[in-house]
Amino acid sequence: MNMTKNINDPIRILLLGSGTEVGSSLLALSKNKTEFEWLCPDEALLLNESRRAELEAMEFDVIIDALSLRHALQSDYRKLLSTLRYLSEQEKAPLIMLSSARVFAGDKGAPYSETDTPDSTEPYAQALIEAETLVLAQPQNIVLRTGWLFSGKGDDFVCRTLGLIQDGVNLAYKDDLIGSPTPVSDLVRVILSMVNQGHYGAQNTGVYHYCCAEEISWLRLVEAIVATSNQFDPKAQVEVEAIGDEFPEAQEVMVMRRQSLSCRRVFNHFGIKQRPWRSKLRNLVKELYQAS
Repeated sequence: MNMTKNINDPIRILLLGSGTEVGSSLLALSKNKTEFEWLCPDEALLLNESRRAELEAMEFDVIIDALSLRHALQSDYRKLLSTLRYLSEQEKAPLIMLSSARVFAGDKGAPYSETDTPDSTEPYAQALIEAETLVLAQPQNIVLRTGWLFSGKGDDFVCRTLGLIQDGVNLAYKDDLIGSPTPVSDLVRVILSMVNQGHYGAQNTGVYHYCCAEEISWLRLVEAIVATSNQFDPKAQVEVEAIGDEFPEAQEVMVMRRQSLSCRRVFNHFGIKQRPWRSKLRNLVKELYQAS
């Protein structure tokens, strides 16, 4: 990263996707950290090739792509890919692209490492794989893959599950996937640590994985959400009992895919340790019920 500036100057970060769950959390959780200065172009600028001069005029030390995670299935995603390619080829600053464990099909039967080849054929995964490829074509860049993100904001699975419970809608149990839930706030911690270390001399680039410790199946994750909400909503008790009835049968019928990640490399290179997710989930469910 840019080492010609005064060491006391803030790190200037060009944030793509400031309105996304990850982007807004980056801004919120770093608002009292004077070591960061954020530049937040709107999506219209990022998707308009004729406005490249506006990006060129900005001075920044690092770029964070928090938009691809949300935008990958949009019809205009190729316009964002063009911008990612442009920013990478300018070599003005390293780019950290946030990607997902969903780039893997889940057939390995063990957590995926950074050396495993993304092999999912789903449209969302294919879009992310294309973005990863063009970002990694420049050796100064980083792709950071993560797990099942939750924040309690927007349309994440925690909010959807609680909404269904409150509406009295029976939850659909499809237990064919194992992964690692990860609060957005924890991912933000990791991103900012990588930005800091890179700015002050760390030479680590390429692909990294981060998700919280402890794998869980999708049904067991729903069960964890429902068990906590049961303290605040009597309707949740119906779902607690239904999950108990369904789980053994679901385990027998479903072929489990594993989209969890090995996170040893990010620890070895950055000293970043995995954290548990259960306490964050319980606190989030409690906060959402208290706010409703």
